Amino acid sequence: MLANLGVMLRGQEVVLPLRCQKALLLIALSIVACTSPSEPGSISAHFELTDVDGHALPAVSAPSVGTPGQTLVSATLSLDQAGGAILSEDRIDSGGTHFTNTFSYTYTIKGTRITFEETCPDNAVCAGPPTGMILDNGLHLQVVFPPGYSFQVYNFRVSATP
Repeated sequence: MLANLGVMLRGQEVVLPLRCQKALLLIALSIVACTSPSEPGSISAHFELTDVDGHALPAVSAPSVGTPGQTLVSATLSLDQAGGAILSEDRIDSGGTHFTNTFSYTYTIKGTRITFEETCPDNAVCAGPPTGMILDNGLHLQVVFPPGYSFQVYNFRVSATP
């Protein structure tokens, strides 16, 4: 039966004719082509906030217990190759004082989804980390915070400089 395929035995090696070699190569390439390539678990990128909850910046949060809300002036989100993320917000409190909120997370990417994780100190009440979605082939990023944050949906665009 091997002779019908043009296979010859030489000592302990099997010699396949060129057409069989091409067929095996084609099968191997089709197997590799049909598997999804490995996706990076992290990237290095910098994003600038464009709007929150559909409102242009600066955006004023809802008042809280008789106190006027804070104003979110700007924000950046930096993702590093090691899986670290830093969200930095420039805000103005109800008294007019400028301040910066900085949040550190770790993150992983699977497909277009970003999963953020935070370390919550012992005995602290943490609202939980946001979730993210990569949009427009990485040109935009949407980050959604759980209830308890002054704004829920942050929309970012990629920026060339950190």
